[in-house]
Amino acid sequence: MTLDEIKKKSTMMFSDYLNHAIEEICSVSKDDDFFPMPVFTNTSRFSDTLKEHAQDMVDIFVQSKNKTGRGFSLDMESVNTRSSGRKSIIKQVYFASEGDYLDFINVRPKVENLKSALTVLVQENIVASGQLCEWAKKHVRDLTQDRAEGPKFWHNIALCVRHISESDSDGQGAALNFPPDFIDSNRTLIRSLCPEKDVSVSEEPSPDLYAVDSGRNASRTFLIRFRSLSKESPLKLGRLSPEEIALTLDDFTHLNQTTFLREIDIILIVKSESVFKTFPCTEHVLCIFGPDYAVNTLKLCDWLNRFKIVYFGDIDEHSFDVISTFRNTFPDAKSLCLDLETWKKFRPKAESGGRLKNDSVPRNLSDGEMQTFQSLRMAKVKNHFSQDKIPPEYMKEMLELLRK
Repeated sequence: MTLDEIKKKSTMMFSDYLNHAIEEICSVSKDDDFFPMPVFTNTSRFSDTLKEHAQDMVDIFVQSKNKTGRGFSLDMESVNTRSSGRKSIIKQVYFASEGDYLDFINVRPKVENLKSALTVLVQENIVASGQLCEWAKKHVRDLTQDRAEGPKFWHNIALCVRHISESDSDGQGAALNFPPDFIDSNRTLIRSLCPEKDVSVSEEPSPDLYAVDSGRNASRTFLIRFRSLSKESPLKLGRLSPEEIALTLDDFTHLNQTTFLREIDIILIVKSESVFKTFPCTEHVLCIFGPDYAVNTLKLCDWLNRFKIVYFGDIDEHSFDVISTFRNTFPDAKSLCLDLETWKKFRPKAESGGRLKNDSVPRNLSDGEMQTFQSLRMAKVKNHFSQDKIPPEYMKEMLELLRK
């Protein structure tokens, strides 16, 4: 037994601890107490090889809670040895409390995130305790992730799950009041929590997640957000130069009557709200926020055909389906960062993402886009890379290449 072995085994026991913590929060715990938690029990007692292990014992004792007041604890025992007389040896290494253990393997913030998130989901009561417990064990990475919104993030996730459940049960369900980008970014997580639903990653984006009015008043209620990326042709409202403007679809269809569009060459449509807000300054470019299939509402805007239209989505199957459907109205639209070279560049950092329903293949793709799509389809698991993770300078460089 050495100090390194104690550290290694303590880390290996983390999954067992997490399972217990999840069961306890979900009120399905089988064991009353997890601590004190034994790590090593000394069966050899070092009695015959005390000299060989003397330094290991010293190192372990110096780092133990017995000496430092934190970390692992030691049960000591005094024994007789043939060569060294009566000596103290380590009988057991253990963690007396949860805090001692979490601090020793340096995971306290992750565990606090998990407990906070799971407590919110338990309180929201969106699924049965047993089902939530099994779900949590499969989504530890999601639960332990540090999120700026804190518990509010999981409250919003629960609202989405409840919205889908209510919509499925009576065909309606209340509209959600936060941006579609939140739903779009967390669709797989939301669907995985929906009770009695097929939660496989093959599920296609569902229009009901957006709560967009598709009736006669859609053009009056649906807002189009846009901003100019160009310093030479900023947005204008009288004497003001706002960073972005939101217009109803009905008003947006008449945007071509404004003078600032005279200096615009490219209409860039981006899926992510964060990329929409932070895309680097690029002259003669108007940027529109268009989450997933919501871009198809732009089919009413015939004036867009005057410009080079570029769609920028995540590198995943759904983005190819979006650009394919979008080309039913705008056949000359280009895609940004959906090329095979970009996918190969970022593929090592890819994550699991959604797949198109029934493994369908989009029709309106270029040869290069089809190569990327087929590569994603063969990837099966790591088949998604978020546009938010693409370096801004790379986005701008690729956009400039499309200008030529």
